[in-house]
Amino acid sequence: MWVVVSVIRVLLAVLALRSNRWAYVAFMMLGLLYFPLRVNFRFDPHPCELVFGAPLAIYSLTNFPHIVLFALGYILTAAQFQLTKWSSFLWSAGLILFFGALVEILEGVTGQGHCRARDLIPDAAGALIGALIVLALYRIGWRPRPRWSGL
Repeated sequence: MWVVVSVIRVLLAVLALRSNRWAYVAFMMLGLLYFPLRVNFRFDPHPCELVFGAPLAIYSLTNFPHIVLFALGYILTAAQFQLTKWSSFLWSAGLILFFGALVEILEGVTGQGHCRARDLIPDAAGALIGALIVLALYRIGWRPRPRWSGL
C-alpha cells in the first residue's frame, strides 16, 4: 500500500510543480495524513520537546531528510504563486514553516516520530535552500502559472 501512496505522491508532486493547485493541495494533505495512517488512526499522544540549546539547534541541521523534503515543499509551494514580488517568497516560506509545525504536532499526537520544536530549524534551512533554487529557476526563465484545473 505504501508503494502506491508513494507513486501517487510523486505524480502529485510533478503536477504541483506544473502549478496545478489541486495537485499541490492533495500532495500536502496526503503528507499530513501520513502520520495518522501510519498508526491506523490509533493516537498515542506524547509531549513535544519545546526547549533546546545552541548545541542541539546546530545538531538539528544534520537532519537531512527534513532539509531535502522541505526544500522540495518550498519549491512546490512557490509554484503556486506568480512570483512577481518578494511577498510570494515570504508566503511560500510562511506556508512551508506552518506545514512543518503541523508535521511536528502530528508526530506528537500520533506518537509516530519525535515532536521537537528544534525540527523547525532544518525545515527553515530547507525552505531557504528551496528559495535559492526557485530564484535560480526564475533566473533561467521558469515562470509558474498557477491554476486549479488542467494537466
